[in-house]
Amino acid sequence: MPLRLTILVLLLAAAPIGSAAAAVFLDQPSDAEATAAYRAIPAVAQGNAQSQHETATIKSCKAATGAPGVICSTSVKKTPTASAEVVTIHFARGPDSAWVATLEQRAP
Repeated sequence: MPLRLTILVLLLAAAPIGSAAAAVFLDQPSDAEATAAYRAIPAVAQGNAQSQHETATIKSCKAATGAPGVICSTSVKKTPTASAEVVTIHFARGPDSAWVATLEQRAP
């Protein structure tokens, strides 16, 4: 193994989960993939004629605990000119490798 690769492997192995070095390799959706997955959530798409205008922008993600995928703080806009609402969404890869989104339950 070349020296540079060995050093990189050692640095990543020593990096705590959630650190900047570990976060570089976290598989998370792009904004376009997040938007497509968000629009496909049944509760969002059902009875909402404007869902094709909604956008989702990833703010930050962390590895999901106890499930595959990532939990992301996501900024959602109902229309391009609307104010953004921050929503927590679980993203995981489906059988076809496309991202599937699930809205996280909010505490009452």
